[in-house]
Amino acid sequence: MSGGDENLLAVPYAPHGVSGRVRVPPSKSLTQRALVAAALAGEGSVVRGPLDAEDPRLLAAALQGAGFRLNWAADTVTAHGREPVSKGEFYLGNNGTGVRFLLAQLAALPGEWMVDGSERLRRRPIAPLVEALRQLGAEVEPHGGGAAVLPLTVSGKTLAGGEVALDASASSQFVSALLLLGVVMPKGLVMHLTSAPPSRPYLDLTAEVLAAFGARVAEQEDGTVFAVGGGLTAAEFIVEGDWSAAAFPMAAAAVAGGRIEVLGVRTDSRQGDAAVLKILQSAGCTVGVTGQGVVMRGPATKPLAADLRDTPDLFPALAVVTACAGGRLDGLHGLAAKESDRLTVMAGHLRAMGWEIETGDGWFAAPGGSASPKSTAAPLDPASDHRIAMALAVAGSAAPGVRVLDPGCVAKSWPGFWAAWKHLVSGTS
Repeated sequence: MSGGDENLLAVPYAPHGVSGRVRVPPSKSLTQRALVAAALAGEGSVVRGPLDAEDPRLLAAALQGAGFRLNWAADTVTAHGREPVSKGEFYLGNNGTGVRFLLAQLAALPGEWMVDGSERLRRRPIAPLVEALRQLGAEVEPHGGGAAVLPLTVSGKTLAGGEVALDASASSQFVSALLLLGVVMPKGLVMHLTSAPPSRPYLDLTAEVLAAFGARVAEQEDGTVFAVGGGLTAAEFIVEGDWSAAAFPMAAAAVAGGRIEVLGVRTDSRQGDAAVLKILQSAGCTVGVTGQGVVMRGPATKPLAADLRDTPDLFPALAVVTACAGGRLDGLHGLAAKESDRLTVMAGHLRAMGWEIETGDGWFAAPGGSASPKSTAAPLDPASDHRIAMALAVAGSAAPGVRVLDPGCVAKSWPGFWAAWKHLVSGTS
């Protein structure tokens, strides 16, 4: 793999397909939930095999700054209770999950806190969570007044719990943040949602982590009422491989052809992004299960069709497959509030490479076909979005001459991505 300086990378083209084995990193979603749960459960709690990347490190550092004694050594995080800390300032980068989880915890920790993040994180939704916390008695205010956006100041205090109304239409992370808070509230917490939230499988992950630490999440059948309480007990949690990451090498096989074995993922996972297997299979790829993971063979031979309302992180990778094989992706209304406006950014880049792309309110479509030679023009900017950068690697395997700016942004979730990618495209494992 080549590419001038560290801020520009030439993506390797794979005219003869991709092949090899790749071990995907541990799940970012499970790691961040387990870090919070272990910190709350205290002495004796262990998180094994956490994702060691930018987002989890930022959250762990913030929890430590709030007094939680977390020791991160090699591939294990151990919890040792909490020291009395009453003041702190925390920077979460572009970690949307982390800032929401942290904010909820700080609201119930006596002390004076400030929470901030990158310019992009300052624009991502958080007001509904702030409103719910205020209903519970929390004191959360924008720094300098105005709308409920970062930076936020929190005057933390003991919160009893009870019932709360929550608008979770923008993110299921608001629900998860309150579930992680409800387990330490004396009265527990009952949430009444205005509608069923998007990205529903992520709530299953939250429930899975809390169950591992001894708490049970109860849910009304229509998905609009959630209840939790009872506290946490010390436990050990082992983090499985990340299906969101696995989507990228699988998508490369779908667009460039070849055989990829993805190690470390479980087919019985509760991660919603495991749906990528069936989605690509429906587009003509073949799937096999091994003792260590799954095998994907491409290319895709049929148009791809999927509703990604519950699995929005699959969009960047599947957008490339759709551009090549044709098809339509729906359920994309929440993408504008991600690390970048993913629908707009991906559509723009794929058009720049020469694919025909159509977009509308919450949908993305393409007739399919090869990219044109104009794909070798200007470098493509992933807008500091790790999943956009990885999707451009997928596109580069099918279209020659792709160059990516700021390739290091993949450190948010997969620090070793580019080294792993080089092996897949060169056919070595």
